[in-house]
Amino acid sequence: MNRLVSVDTGNGMIKTVNTAFTSGYMEGTHAIDGDVLSYKGKDYALSNTRVVQRNDKTENEDYFILTLFAIGKELMSDFKSGKVRTGMLIDITLLCGLPPVHFKVYREKFRQYFMDRGGNIHFTLNNQPMNVRIVDTFVSPQAYAAALTVVNEIAYAPLVNVIDIGGYTSDYVQLENLRINMDICTSSYTGVNTMFQKISEQVRASGGAIGIRDKTITDIILNDSKSIVGYSKARIDLIQSQARKLANDILSEATSYGMDLIEDTTVFIGGGSLLLKEYFVNTGKVKKMIFVDDIHANAKGYELIHKARRPAA
Repeated sequence: MNRLVSVDTGNGMIKTVNTAFTSGYMEGTHAIDGDVLSYKGKDYALSNTRVVQRNDKTENEDYFILTLFAIGKELMSDFKSGKVRTGMLIDITLLCGLPPVHFKVYREKFRQYFMDRGGNIHFTLNNQPMNVRIVDTFVSPQAYAAALTVVNEIAYAPLVNVIDIGGYTSDYVQLENLRINMDICTSSYTGVNTMFQKISEQVRASGGAIGIRDKTITDIILNDSKSIVGYSKARIDLIQSQARKLANDILSEATSYGMDLIEDTTVFIGGGSLLLKEYFVNTGKVKKMIFVDDIHANAKGYELIHKARRPAA
């Protein structure tokens, strides 16, 4: 059996077409209530503590282990439906991606990272044995892939700005007639996790003994009335002002890179863009906005790119 598996290996989250989980794991399973992967005599459990952010994701085994979790999660439905049986060898065509600014530098290295695994890969996920072989790997540019999921909305725009806001970085890509303009293709360290850390430090400095949880920050940024109850106006204002500042900083960066946010369509992608959506709208600096609200968009875009690669039957 040959199975197509599309995995968006983000610094904040790992996404497939059907699943999503934090880009973090720990070795060992003690006191863990969740997904457990066994591979080469070691047990791994997913964790909310993210792995260290790296431009070169091939430097250690982190993203291979996380990709095994992703493959296993996708295959679980095949086992449940009876499409595959325990012991069956499953050939995997792996679709993955890198930020556009890193694509040319690390594309082949990232491909070989998965291809050099030497034949069959035996592992179990939640006690379900799996036997897979990665027969091919295709690497595509992130952000561009996600933008293709709204191609019907941007197909006739000569220039499209794409801003993909993740946990640690924001990617800025301009499409010219749906092709990447390499003159405007870059990344910066303006992801939302940096904002979370700054807010937590400011809360501690203002008298909060242990800072504040990311989820609480998220709820306050989104103006969730239940989360706001119990927090002082000063603390709410502090958090929302930082969100407003990040939104303005990202738009200022986009302009400095040569993006015209008034005349051209701008596509916002990633969990960070959805978190800051209201703040982007309220700046009045962007006239034609499209928000891709599907966190699986890159994974789905990899499949669209792969489909376009294959010759028509």
